[in-house]
Amino acid sequence: MWLAVLALICGFFMDVLWTLCVDAVTAKKPAVAAHFSVALYICTFVSTVLIVEKCFVAVAAYIVGGWIGTYLTVRWRMK
Repeated sequence: MWLAVLALICGFFMDVLWTLCVDAVTAKKPAVAAHFSVALYICTFVSTVLIVEKCFVAVAAYIVGGWIGTYLTVRWRMK
């Protein structure tokens, strides 16, 4: 159960970071984009471990967290 919660949180933050990274690249802020990119790699490692361990409940939670993260970030940035 804790692994699924961790995966959901990680998926959420990964998509928040991805959205902010793309925004930083678009705004031509290389240092900010690079910082977001490093954080994205950390989240990618977590997702890779989940898939390798075949913890499909955690993978599903990761996907849900990612959807929520992107939706909320884009919605927030539209204001």
